[in-house]
Amino acid sequence: MIRLIREGSEKHPWIIKIIIIGIAVTFTIGMGWFGYDQAQQPNAIASVGPYSVSLEEYRRAYTRTYRFYKEQLKQEEVDEENLKQVVIGQLVDNKIWLMTADDLEIDVSPETLKKEIMEKKDFQQEGKFDPAYYHRLLANIRYSPKQYEQQLTKDVQARQAQMVVQDVATLTPAENQEIEELAARQTAGMEDQEEIEKIRTRIRIQLLFQKKQRALKAFQASMRNQANVEIRKEFL
Repeated sequence: MIRLIREGSEKHPWIIKIIIIGIAVTFTIGMGWFGYDQAQQPNAIASVGPYSVSLEEYRRAYTRTYRFYKEQLKQEEVDEENLKQVVIGQLVDNKIWLMTADDLEIDVSPETLKKEIMEKKDFQQEGKFDPAYYHRLLANIRYSPKQYEQQLTKDVQARQAQMVVQDVATLTPAENQEIEELAARQTAGMEDQEEIEKIRTRIRIQLLFQKKQRALKAFQASMRNQANVEIRKEFL
């Protein structure tokens, strides 16, 4: 074959050019259609410390959030670029809390996981957990029970980690005094002690909730900085 090509190149050089062009075109098309595009699709589009966000995980979350905006919030137009940033941000934050759960050695027992699944209204029929409906619903979204339960375990770990951080936030004596003063202003002239106490309690709950949210955000931001987060935005 090589000898024939060498002889052909001496007698008919234009044949060699055609062969080379043909090989180049075939290679380019093959890589573009079957190899290159797939090679350019990363398995992970974000890394968060020891964790990563897979492309499949991102696409599932994006589809789920997009449907929520369209079907639940009834938005006719969805800013897809902004939605991409929201979704990847949420996924990164989830990995941050998984890192925290690891540090706190938070584990989820089979009993806790089972309770979580059985109490989800999505899997209930007539107010009760329906195993057949559970499996059918997961099959519709191309999720196996094992995949879903693994993901749910991580979600529960992340949520429990958040609760631990939130519980650190408590009201100081100065903040309690602020609550009393605010309640006194809002209940000035009122005589119903039960209603006064309700107002005081509501103010306390609101201020404590705000403080817990600030604690979560501050902790999350600190963990982000330490986690060396990398996002491949070109694949979003």
